[in-house]
Amino acid sequence: MKFNTKSLVLIGMLQLTCGLAFAQDTDPKPKSPEQQEKLYDQVDEPADFPGGRAALNKFLAENMRYPQNAMELGLQGKCYLQFIVTETGEITNIRVKKGVIDCPECDQEAIRLMKSMPKWIPAKSYGKNVSSLFTLPVKFKLN
Repeated sequence: MKFNTKSLVLIGMLQLTCGLAFAQDTDPKPKSPEQQEKLYDQVDEPADFPGGRAALNKFLAENMRYPQNAMELGLQGKCYLQFIVTETGEITNIRVKKGVIDCPECDQEAIRLMKSMPKWIPAKSYGKNVSSLFTLPVKFKLN
């Protein structure tokens, strides 16, 4: 197979372009270990709602708005939310780990409740506040 100069230049430009495109780094400066947030799943003292479990249950009961559609269909169940409690007590990265069957509105209500909560008491490891992963079941039950 014979190549002319034009073909070789075109192939070279194509290789250069592809090489540059696939070599792009989205984060050119990697974070140092000090900059990366360490997430703990095992701690000395777990994160807690201010006032403890009883206060958490009271908050959920007083602030939950049972979805109308779920009430009409008689849907009940538990939505398991997973989230991060930061070292300052902020709730972040809320996601549904397991939702209420056939009720995405219940899952959305559980997320809304989490977003409306006050700051939590952060987890502690070796006496220091740390960010931790937390899973919370939110129960939807018709009386």
